[in-house]
Amino acid sequence: MQLYIQQISQVERPVLAIDHTAWLRPHACTLKERTYEHQPPALPGGIPVGIGQGYSTIALIPSMSGSWALPLRHERLTSWDNPIAFGAQQLAQVCQYFRHRALALFDSEYGCAQDCKSNRYDRC
Repeated sequence: MQLYIQQISQVERPVLAIDHTAWLRPHACTLKERTYEHQPPALPGGIPVGIGQGYSTIALIPSMSGSWALPLRHERLTSWDNPIAFGAQQLAQVCQYFRHRALALFDSEYGCAQDCKSNRYDRC
């Protein structure tokens, strides 16, 4: 992690991507902390909600011309976590290592800016 911190602190305009992803596990009855997760259906007319676990990932996008990302934090959400607040918390944790203000990109789930402001994670 120290190597990551050393390298990311030198980025002039850091671009971060944050995503909440579901890993559906409908048949894993003994898996702890399964929750109802939204997942776009694979087939038209499919069910968009399933049982599984949610994960929140924040990654550094090092170059606009490349196609890869450097994952900085990847954590499982528990049943009592709010994905929006959790992503904002991850953003605050990562931004403390940047010298310059980061540009954060979110998927459509994070469209509720009031949640982030009320949790005081708007430092970046």
